[in-house]
Amino acid sequence: MEIKKFKKLKNNIYELELDNGSLVKLYDDVIVKYSLLINKKIDSKLLDEITKYNTSLDAYYLSLKYISKKLRCEKEIEKYLTKLEFNKDVIDKTISKLNKDGYLKHDIYIKSYINDIYNFNNYGPDKIKFNLRELGFNLNEIEPYLEDKDFRSKAIKIIDKKVKANHKLSNYMLKQNISNYLINLGYPKDIFYDYLDNIKINNKDILFKEASNYIKKYSKKYQNKELLYFVKDKLYKKGYNSDEIDEVLNELL
Repeated sequence: MEIKKFKKLKNNIYELELDNGSLVKLYDDVIVKYSLLINKKIDSKLLDEITKYNTSLDAYYLSLKYISKKLRCEKEIEKYLTKLEFNKDVIDKTISKLNKDGYLKHDIYIKSYINDIYNFNNYGPDKIKFNLRELGFNLNEIEPYLEDKDFRSKAIKIIDKKVKANHKLSNYMLKQNISNYLINLGYPKDIFYDYLDNIKINNKDILFKEASNYIKKYSKKYQNKELLYFVKDKLYKKGYNSDEIDEVLNELL
C-alpha cells in the first residue's frame, strides 16, 4: 500500500488516503515517528503497528483533555476510557504514562477532594473515606488530610438547624431522626452524640398540637376512654412519655 494524499484536520490530526481507497486518521506525532511524509509505502503489518500506536495516543490525549477540566484519579480515567471503548491494555498503558508524566498525583487529588467536600457538602469523615476508597485510595493516604478538618462543628451546625426547623417531632424522635441522618452522612456517633444528647426540647406545644389533631380525626370513630387510650397509644409510639401525654390530654379532654 502507498499513501497517496495527506489532509490536515483539527487537533493535530491528518487524514491519509491510501492507494486502495481507504482513509486513515493519524496524529501528527505518528506521522513524524514513522516518517510517513518520506516513507509512503506501508504494508499491513506496519499499518497495524501504526494504528495501535495512534490508538494509544488518542487515549492519552483524550485523557489529558478530560483531566484539564477537573482533577481525576486512576479509577475515573479507567471508567472514562472504558466508556469510550478502549481496550484494557491501552487503558493500563495510558494510566501508567499519565502517572509517569505527573498528571495523576494521589496527594493532590485527595487533598482537593476533601477540601471541596468539606467546604461545599455536609458529608462526614466516614462518607468521605468510603468514597475515596471506592476511587482506589487507601486509608493511609486519606486520613492525614482529614485530621485538620473540624467535623464536630459541621455536625453541630446540622443539629442546630434540624432542631430549629422541628415542628412536629418529640424530643426522643427528633434526636433519633438527627442521629440517623448524621450517621448516613458519614459522621461517627462519638463526634456529635454528647451535644445531641444534651439538647432539651419543649415537647408540650408540639404534643398539644399532635393530640388535638388525633382527637379531632378519631373522635367520630372512638369515644370517651376508648378515644383516650387510642390517642395515648399513638402519642406514646411517637416518643412522648406517659406523664407528658397525661398532662396534655387532661387539658384537652
